[in-house]
Amino acid sequence: MTIWARTSLLAAIALFGQSVSGSADTQAIANGQAQFNIYCAACHRGASPEAPRVEALKLYPPGRIVAALEDGVMSTQGIPLSRKDKLDVALFLTGKTVSEKKTDLSQSMCSAKGVATPKHPSDILWNGWGGDSRNLRHASDHQGIATTNVANLKLKWAFGFPNATRARAQPVVTPEMTYVGSQDGTVYALDTQTGCIHWAFRAESEVRGAIQITRDETGKPATLIFGDFKANAYAVDIASGSLLWKVKAHAHPMASITGSLAVYNNTAYVPVSSSEVIAAARPDYSCCSFRGALVAIDRNTGAIIWQTNTTDKPRPTKKSSAGVQLYGPSGAPIWSSPTVDAKRNLIYVTTGQNYSSPATNTSDAVIALDANTGAIRWSTQVTTNDAWNGACVRKTANCPDEDGPDFDIGTSAMLVTSNKHEGRSKDVIVIGQKSGMVYALDADANGRILWKRRVGRGGTMGGVHWGLSSNGSDVFVGVSDLKTNNSYTVGPARPGINSLNLLTGAFNWRRMLPDVCKKDIAFVCYSGVSAAVSSSAGVVYAGGLDGMLRAFDAHSGNILWESDTNRYFATANGISAKGGAIESDGPVIAGNQLFITSGYDKWGEIPGNVLLVYSIDGQ
Repeated sequence: MTIWARTSLLAAIALFGQSVSGSADTQAIANGQAQFNIYCAACHRGASPEAPRVEALKLYPPGRIVAALEDGVMSTQGIPLSRKDKLDVALFLTGKTVSEKKTDLSQSMCSAKGVATPKHPSDILWNGWGGDSRNLRHASDHQGIATTNVANLKLKWAFGFPNATRARAQPVVTPEMTYVGSQDGTVYALDTQTGCIHWAFRAESEVRGAIQITRDETGKPATLIFGDFKANAYAVDIASGSLLWKVKAHAHPMASITGSLAVYNNTAYVPVSSSEVIAAARPDYSCCSFRGALVAIDRNTGAIIWQTNTTDKPRPTKKSSAGVQLYGPSGAPIWSSPTVDAKRNLIYVTTGQNYSSPATNTSDAVIALDANTGAIRWSTQVTTNDAWNGACVRKTANCPDEDGPDFDIGTSAMLVTSNKHEGRSKDVIVIGQKSGMVYALDADANGRILWKRRVGRGGTMGGVHWGLSSNGSDVFVGVSDLKTNNSYTVGPARPGINSLNLLTGAFNWRRMLPDVCKKDIAFVCYSGVSAAVSSSAGVVYAGGLDGMLRAFDAHSGNILWESDTNRYFATANGISAKGGAIESDGPVIAGNQLFITSGYDKWGEIPGNVLLVYSIDGQ
């Protein structure tokens, strides 16, 4: 173990509780090691690139490992294990026993610091995933951060997420309060100026997406709507954090909500994905029965209005080479936030690959649905025959015949209006794909492809992974191009940022990013941009897998400012916190402040647990 890894492990002990003493049950540790080696070790030692490395698992709270094996993402792997086996695995990995003790937040509350709690926020500075319902990820406030002052950004405050090794829930911001979910399921209402806690709400499981703020009949921010990893959707009172309603959005036992919910009129639109793509790696698993869905829920009551699935109902197909019955079609999950087209009364979603054969024409696609009924109005597929699951990594029985490229569309669709098209406005839908391709679709012609542009070689981690941004004339694209075992990649790696012309797809500029990674760390460090990018007046913001947060000149691509988040931070709540890889959610711009979460524990990347807030001159 490197010096860096030993230091991280010691810090994690302080972060997550007390280690077991030398008199700990050595027999339990030995049993945990044996069970881990049988059921878990291969994937976590590199056979499955997505699985957190053993070095990251050592930083986990033991309770999270047990929960993952019992009813979480590793529940199918945990089937052969007894409760004691699971506890022993957690003890072996972390050196700690499971504790029911809750994190004490009392000293971090705003009331303890003399900060008054506002009854209601006065406005919304950044809402949901894309900042607005069109998912542009652009802050148009010209009184905020711009090229003339971005170099003055300084850290204002940091917040450490307890019991976490990843921070991937993007914050939403009002002038008074900032709302953000976390890995242990806690949703925090933080003071936007100081980072103290106004209130905390505990969801059933991890909250991965951004929160959506809805307004009451007078136009005031009133309700927070979000989902969790167990496919529950919630509405919470914005002032008090009290639960208004909770509903299971999808019946499949492995269904999850990774994308942010969108709200239009009185309906909340819930994108549903799942972890069945991982369960399929087990040769004895009958693959697959999940199909992606968009679920419409009454935002006031939580009542389900309709559900539209992305594939037909799975039916028996054939027996696998392991003699297990297979089903299909399946998959085509919706990983990201829906996009609202109020002009056409449509909701746009993007889909991932099928999990099993046969591949369908709704995987790796943009789908337009009627906002009132859920009826599919049109669908544009950008990659065919992409049926793939975790069995394909290890070449085991459940890999579909197609053995596709795993080129999900992880980005939300951007609905961009240009005023430079033949003297009139033009609505363009823009997406990026893990293939390394960017596509523009015609909103007035049922999603007809206007242009396509390769910006990276692509791969399991992208290509273009989580998000784009647009200022109305340009499209800003982050490229990961992290090397993975994917035979469908094309050309050399181009990790960095690109600017494309919205109407033609021509490059305005391309910026490759330098390698600043230390070579002796225990985790993967890479200069690519997997997380979503954002923009404001003349500035583009991007966080890298190496932990670097940068601001670029939107006209030239020159780096204007940067900050290394891969370090330890003093926090407003007194929790030991460190940044790491910036993997999925991107920068949030709110007036003169810039928000970013840092740290990710999958794909062998650098774990972390921090929310960072920068402002002009730190004020």
